[in-house]
Amino acid sequence: MNKPLDLKLELFNFKKKLNLDQEEVYQVVEGHMNALDTFSEKQVIESLNERLKIYTYDKDVKSLLENLNTSLDTYKLLYELKHLYKVIESKNLGMIYRQPLKVLFDIINVEAADDRMSKVLNELAIYDYVPEIKLFVHNLTKSPEQKQNLLSGGRAESVFTIVEQVEDGYVAYVRDSWFLLNDETIEKTLLETHIKDDAKLRTLRLLETAMKYATISDNRINFRISENLVVGMSVDKKGTMYINDDELNGETTLESLFSSPIVPIVNKNFYPLLIETSKNLDKFVELDVVKRISNLINPYLEAFTFNYKDSVYMYRCDERYGNSFYKYESAIELVTEVKNELNFDLTYFYENKVGKEVIVKRQLEDKEREITLKLEDVNSNLDKVRYTISEMKDSETLSKALKMLEAQQKSLQVELQSVKELQYTEVTQK
Repeated sequence: MNKPLDLKLELFNFKKKLNLDQEEVYQVVEGHMNALDTFSEKQVIESLNERLKIYTYDKDVKSLLENLNTSLDTYKLLYELKHLYKVIESKNLGMIYRQPLKVLFDIINVEAADDRMSKVLNELAIYDYVPEIKLFVHNLTKSPEQKQNLLSGGRAESVFTIVEQVEDGYVAYVRDSWFLLNDETIEKTLLETHIKDDAKLRTLRLLETAMKYATISDNRINFRISENLVVGMSVDKKGTMYINDDELNGETTLESLFSSPIVPIVNKNFYPLLIETSKNLDKFVELDVVKRISNLINPYLEAFTFNYKDSVYMYRCDERYGNSFYKYESAIELVTEVKNELNFDLTYFYENKVGKEVIVKRQLEDKEREITLKLEDVNSNLDKVRYTISEMKDSETLSKALKMLEAQQKSLQVELQSVKELQYTEVTQK
C-alpha cells in the first residue's frame, strides 16, 4: 500500500456495490461516513470493526475491514496525528491552539514517514503546553530523558563541551569553570594547574572563549556571527560548514568566508575563535556523566548534576547568589533537591545509585500522570458526543461511540485507581 486510503471515498465506493440484502451494512457504513466530519479516521475505522464484526461472513465486508486495518497499521503515525488534530481542534475555543494546529497540519501533509517522525519530535514537541500533544509525544518517545522532559516542568539536556586529557585524568569545561575528573572523584580546578605548555594553554583559553558564543549539539557547533548569520561546523564530517543551516560547497573556507562581505566588519573578530575551533573539533565531546537542568519558571537557576564513579555532585549556578559545587551523601538527596527546585525528576540518571523502591515510586507517579492525561481526553470527547446526541437525537453511530467512550473512561478510572493503590502500598510497606 503506497499511500493511506481516502476513507470517505473507500466507504462511498463500498456502499455503491451493496445490494438490497445488505441494507443493515449499508446503514452502518453510511452512518460512519457522516461521522467522519466529527470523528477522526482512526475512531471511525475502530468503530467500523466493532459494528461490522457480525457481518464478516460476507466476503465484501471482510475485504473492506482488512483493507482499512492494513492501512491503519501501515500508516499508524499518520492516523494518530489526524486523530490528535481532531481532538485538539474540538478544544480550540477562541483559537488558542491555532499555531500548534497549523504545525500539526503541516506535519500530516509531509510526504516521507521519517521526516514526519522527525518533525513530531523536533517541531510538535515544542507545544507541550497542550496536554494532548504532551501525552502524544511522550508515548512516542523511548528515551527516559525525553519522557521526563515531556512530563516535567523542568528540562534536562546533555552537555557538549571541551575535554582535554591531562596527567591526573581529564579536565572538562562546564558552564564557566574547569573540573578535573580523575580515577575516583571530580573537583573544581584551574586550567593552569594541569596545562604547563603555553601554546596548549592559549588554545584551550581560545576554545573556552568560543564556548561562550557557540551552541553545541552532537553533530554541529554553531556560532551566531550576527543577527542574520549563523556559521556552523560539522563535528562528524570534518571540513563541512554551514551558513544558516545550508551546507556550503567544499571550496568555501573560513578564510574566504570572512574575506567576503557576508560577514560584517564589526564581527571579523570571530575569526580566530572559529579557526581554533575548526582545528580542535576532536576536543568537543558529550560529557555523559553530567546533565544540565533548567526551568523557565526559575530562569536565574541552572544545575549541572554529575553521576561519576561512586559519587554524585551538583554545580549549582544561581545568578542572584553565585555558584557552588557540592558533593552529596546520597543520590536520593540530590534527586529530591532538583525536583523541589527545578521540578525535574532525575531518577533515571541515577538509576544505578537510588534504591529499587525509589525507581518504582517514580514510575508509578509517571504512570499516574499519563493515565490522568488520557482520562482528560476521554472526558472531553464524552462531553462532545453527549452534546451532539442531544442535538441529533436518533443516531445509532453516536450511541455506539458513546458506549465505547464510557467503557474506555471506566477502564482508565479503574487503572488509575489501581496505580494509586499501588502507590499507597509502596508507602505503607516502607
